[in-house]
Parts: sequence; C-alpha cells; structure tokens
Amino acid sequence: MFTFILLIFIFICLLTLYLVHIRRCYLFFKQRGINGPQPMFILGNLPDFVRTKRISMCIQNWTSQFGQIYGYFEGHTPILVVSDPNILHEIFIKHFSKFHSRRQFPLEDRRTTKGVHLFSATGNQWRRQRAIINPTFSPLKMKRMLPVIDDCITTLLLKLEECMKTSSDGFDIYNLYKSLTMDLIWRCCFGIKTNMQSDPNDPYLKRSKEVFSRENCTYLATLLGIFIPELQPIWIASHCWINCIKATLRRLLPMGEKLIEDDPSEWLKDNVNYFIQKAQIYQNNDNNYNANITKSSDLIHLMLDATEKNSIDSNKHNTTEQILSLNEVKQNIYLFMMAGYETASTALAYVTHVLATHLEEQKKLQNHIDSFLNVDDILDYDIINKMEYLDWFIRETLRMYPITPIIINRECSEQIDLPGLGRVFPGTKVTLDMYSLHYNNDLWGPVDTKKFYPERFATKRHPIAWVAFGIGPRNCVGMRFALAEIKIAIIRLLQNYTVLPASMNDDNLDLVELVTISPKQVPIRLEQRADK
Repeated sequence: MFTFILLIFIFICLLTLYLVHIRRCYLFFKQRGINGPQPMFILGNLPDFVRTKRISMCIQNWTSQFGQIYGYFEGHTPILVVSDPNILHEIFIKHFSKFHSRRQFPLEDRRTTKGVHLFSATGNQWRRQRAIINPTFSPLKMKRMLPVIDDCITTLLLKLEECMKTSSDGFDIYNLYKSLTMDLIWRCCFGIKTNMQSDPNDPYLKRSKEVFSRENCTYLATLLGIFIPELQPIWIASHCWINCIKATLRRLLPMGEKLIEDDPSEWLKDNVNYFIQKAQIYQNNDNNYNANITKSSDLIHLMLDATEKNSIDSNKHNTTEQILSLNEVKQNIYLFMMAGYETASTALAYVTHVLATHLEEQKKLQNHIDSFLNVDDILDYDIINKMEYLDWFIRETLRMYPITPIIINRECSEQIDLPGLGRVFPGTKVTLDMYSLHYNNDLWGPVDTKKFYPERFATKRHPIAWVAFGIGPRNCVGMRFALAEIKIAIIRLLQNYTVLPASMNDDNLDLVELVTISPKQVPIRLEQRADK
C-alpha cells in the first residue's frame, strides 16, 4: 500500500513539474516582446488549425493581424513566423551555417541506425548527401533524361485520347498526372520502366496515394508528438513497434490483409529493396557483358556507387566523405519517390486548372510554344530553357498556388543577433508565411497579386519573393527536374489540345491541406486544336 501511495505521489510531482514546464514555454514570445495569437494551455494554437482546416491560411490571417514577425504554438512548442524578406534572407541564405537544418516534425525518425534521408539530414550529414545527389540533376543529366521524359508524356497523351472518347463531358486529369509523375520518377531516377500509367492498381502507386490521403494519417501518434514532444523517441519507437505487429498479423492471419490496414509509408520503406536489386542486376549485367559501357547515371546508381560496402551505419565513417550507408540509400529512394510524385503532379494539376480558366493566357502560351517548336520536333533542353513565357506561366501558377508551405522552415543551431529580429537562441524554430510573401503587392506589384499575370516575372524581384521550391542551399534538389517535366508535359499538351473547364462553375478548386496543398480533383475538357 505504501509503495502504491509513493508511486502516486511521485507521479503527481512529475506531472506538476511538467505542467509548470509547459506554462513556462508559453512565456517564450512574451519574454522577447513578440506578439501572436493567444494559445490554449496544452493545446497551443492547434484548435485554430482545426477550425480553419488550412494551416497556411491560418498563418496568413495571423500575419495580417500581427505583422511580419509573430509567434504561435504547436502544443507548447513555440514557432516563430517571419514574412519579412530581408530577415528571411539573413536566416535562409546569409547565415545559413547557423540555420542549416529543418525542424523535426512529429514521427520524423532521425535515428542514424535506420538511415536518414536528405530532407531530414542535419549538418555534415546533409552536406555529404547533398554533394552525392546534386549531380543527378545537372544540366547534362537533364539533357540525357529528355527522351525518357518525352516518352512517358507520349503515353500520357494516349491516355488523354482515351479519356476524351469515354468522357466527352470532362474528366479529372489530376489522377493521370499522378500516374505520369510516378512513372517519370521510376524511369528517370531509378532506371526502371513501369506500366503505372495503364495500371492504376499498381501497389506502389496505390500506397503512394494513401501516404498523402487524410484517411491514412496517424493522428494519435502525431498528436502525441505535438503535445508531448519531450517523449518523441518513445512515440516514434511505439509507432514502429505497432507497425511491425500489424505487418506480422497481416502476414500470419488467414484474412489479415483484408482485416488489418498497413501503414503505406512503412510498406513503401520496407519494399525499396526492389529498386536496389533491380539496379544491382543492371550494374552486374554491364560489368559482365561490356566493361566499356558507361554506368547508368540515374539517382539510384549514383547513390549505390557512393555506398560503403558492408556498411549499415554512416556514423562509422567521416561525415565529410562522399559515401552513403545502404540505409541512407533506402531512405532517399523513399523520399524521392514520394516528393517527386506528389509535388510535380500537383503542380501540373494547378497549371492545367489555370490554363482552363485563363483562355487568353493559354492562347498566348500556345503561340509562344509554336514559335519555338513544331509538333513533331525532337525536344531540345536548351530551346526549352529559352521559352521565357512558359517559365513565367509556371512560376506565376506556383506563386498563386503554393504546394508545400509548411515544410519551408529552419531551426537555429547557434545563438545569433539578427537585424530586425534581435537575438535568436539555439533550438528556435523559424517558419515563413509563403502566402503572405507570394501575395505581397510591395514585392510583386504594380499588377495586383490576386490577378494571374505571368509577365510580372519579367521584372527582377527580391530573391526571397518567390519560394515555391524553398530558399538557399537547402532548396529543392530536384527543382530542375520538376520544372523540366512540367514544361515538357505542358508543351506536348498545348501542341495538341486546348484545355477547357469541364463546366462554367470550375473557377475555384476545392483544396485539401496536409503535408501538401492539393486539389481534390481538376475536372477539364480537351479540344483538339483545329490548326494542328
């Protein structure tokens, strides 16, 4: 009895100390003279996100209310929001060495024993991986990828013809783009030809869609990670343990696969060995049959070439050496499969929606493309890069429809005094308000930012005004590849068709925000060009 009472007393003391700690956390911004929305005890400002259902919109509203510098709380974790471009330039570019890492999100596993991918890597670990992966998307490599990209888009055009015949009133092109971008990632980055554009039930494609669906979010574990971040290792370990049990039961029980849902992210991570085996077979064939053949220069082969033999822990070697552990290769395969698939398909969906709702600009873009290329011309990377209006059109679309605003953030690693912000301490998490930057009339005028106007990019702007692919050294490593596939898809689409809205009421998209901001669907009609 005494032992039980003692345990209860210890628990109450620990709980009281923890609640005092939380109370002190809520003084973070007040002590620094920074305004912001009033947090609820324990919950922070999460109820505001629940009410609006759009984190980015909530942050934009707060910027209008509190200015370009303010703070809010996720649970009791303080998040500093900055939308002053000059201060952001100090953080993301000038003093990158003191803000070199992103903040850790709930359930983001950074244990080196399991491998850490480029997005989550910090410090020298990130520098090493970035140096290895960067050459994949050099201009020379992009030129070599062009025929593969064009071949995938030729398959898309055939699918579009089928949709036109079966759905004359219109169809959702977004799903076709998802299949296209996954096909492109597999072929260009992993060197594997797929049938995904003709097989919507492909298990990798299905699991990838599930990763970004609201129904498959791990809400409980995520909320625990937000509300009690001090126990993050426990929540991550518990999440992994539960997924292992579920995977075992699915395999052993007669009806396990139907009765027990698996975690799509974990399924994909567990099955990346498929890519490595395929790549190793390719390399072995090259070595066996022709020693003079140049090794494939796609992403997976570059990473495997940098893999230290028989190593599973990158901490066993100098972090400045350009080598990867096998687990880091696996994690990066997963990262590029997910990031490349979702963001590129969503960007294409937004561009297509803008084409359908801005017919004058669409006609101008068609004429622009026709002035450089005929329908049967072989694509040339240098010519594509000369198409200024096409580039402006895509960038203006991504200005108005940001895709990943919540992941553009940094965490301070060393104390620093910044002009306009003051002293920033290690561990401070800084995020930006992408909507306020992209819709800032001072940065993007004189034409109103709510108007679609590609020509605004003809004027040189502040280097932090457009952040669709991130900022500074940690910007999106695949930006050149993403823009190339978007441009080629739009070129081939507009060379053959005029894009029209499926109905007169399709001006506004129904958007869903989780990790990305994406439309539920993009209904359109296609009309064969009369002049082609």
